[in-house]
Amino acid sequence: MPIAYKYRVMAVYIVGLVMTIIDGTIVNVALPTLAREFDVPSTDIEWVSISYLLALASVIPVAGWLGDRFGTKRMFVISLVFFVFGSLLCGISQSLETLIVFRVVQGIGGGLITPIGSAMLFRAFPLEERSTASVGVLSVAIVAPAVGPVLGGVIVDNISWHWIFLVNLPIGAIALLLALLWLNEESQPAAGRFDVAGFVLSATGVSLLIYALSTGPEKGWLSGSTLTAAAIGACSFIAMVVVELRVREPMLKLRLYRDRLFRSVNIASSMIYMGFFGWIFVLPLYMQTLRGFTATESGLAQAPQAAAVFVVSNLLGKRLYRAVGPRRLMIVGSAATALFTGSSALFDLDTPIGVIAATAFMRGASIGMVFVSIQTAVYATVSNADTGRATSVFNTQRQISFATGVALAASVIAAKVSSVGGDAAPAIDRLPAYQWGFLAMGIVMLPAAFASWFVNDDDVAATRGLAPAAG
Repeated sequence: MPIAYKYRVMAVYIVGLVMTIIDGTIVNVALPTLAREFDVPSTDIEWVSISYLLALASVIPVAGWLGDRFGTKRMFVISLVFFVFGSLLCGISQSLETLIVFRVVQGIGGGLITPIGSAMLFRAFPLEERSTASVGVLSVAIVAPAVGPVLGGVIVDNISWHWIFLVNLPIGAIALLLALLWLNEESQPAAGRFDVAGFVLSATGVSLLIYALSTGPEKGWLSGSTLTAAAIGACSFIAMVVVELRVREPMLKLRLYRDRLFRSVNIASSMIYMGFFGWIFVLPLYMQTLRGFTATESGLAQAPQAAAVFVVSNLLGKRLYRAVGPRRLMIVGSAATALFTGSSALFDLDTPIGVIAATAFMRGASIGMVFVSIQTAVYATVSNADTGRATSVFNTQRQISFATGVALAASVIAAKVSSVGGDAAPAIDRLPAYQWGFLAMGIVMLPAAFASWFVNDDDVAATRGLAPAAG
């Protein structure tokens, strides 16, 4: 029996998505090993991650237009080629300089895969089945980060750092083969001309803001490089907003924020992503830097969170979404996630790893309801023609939220650690820094419950299999 086209799209997107997610988590685990291999300080090796992040952030805004103009299949295949070829070049790199350059190639591919893949997915699934699509992608997207650190540790400890990149080749080959065989070409006749000003301003603004957020906690928010990047990035971002709202055919369609549902879900999700990723950043630091656990133990402590998201989204997420609606799920889920995130501030130097794992599980169970609602509802009132542009806007916002959450957590920890004498201070003196980091992430998430109040369940009636409300 032939596989329905919508499920073929889902399968292709999931393989590509898993490859990019696992790559990011594997590389982060391997950074200390790379620093020793190339005999460089940690400030230099960070460019292996930063170069990828900046390239990724630069192309996300243009991804929707590229898919609409040249076809989603063609551009998805090209993005996979960039990522896989970049992985090969990274794997055979013999110097830090070449590795950083080839990470840019990888980042270009990685930045296109998610928004273009999302556009294909949500165009393939009718509104009433989008919760199924969301659960399918979410299940894999949340489990992959739990697999990455463990796989990375095994590769680095037992094989070679080169294979943290070369492992992408067989996965990428499968994704390319399936994409060529299974995907249909789709483009939008009204894609418009290439918006040069929008591209230059968005690429400059988003990448420099993320650079400032990524390096500010370590270099200092008042350092020359941080202030310069932040100032140019902010000015470019503001200019981009002005230009994109005035031009007839914008690359980044910010007018989509006039849509009540799209606007409400994006506002709430920005705070949710900040706290979610910020906590993921703080926990390994607390466990490894402060308490001396291994990277594997730290990864295993976080694993229950991924398991809970998988269980909740698959067993309850779709049913609750249809029965209750996204508004109440997002309000309750955001509040509960903020509570469990903030309660991590109660962790001390003797907290059993089982308690940490249990907190991670409850956090995953809470956020699972929210993620299903966000992914299903965010494009519910966006036209099929605008879906590609909407995925670019949503993913740009998510990338900035991720960087902001990590930067805020890092800044809180750095400030508190510095006040007690730095990393050489006794663990008991440094403990409050990590507790404040956890608490800050819970506080950041809390307003999402209020923002979710403005999500209107009537707007998503079709995604719940209901008839739209009259009037």
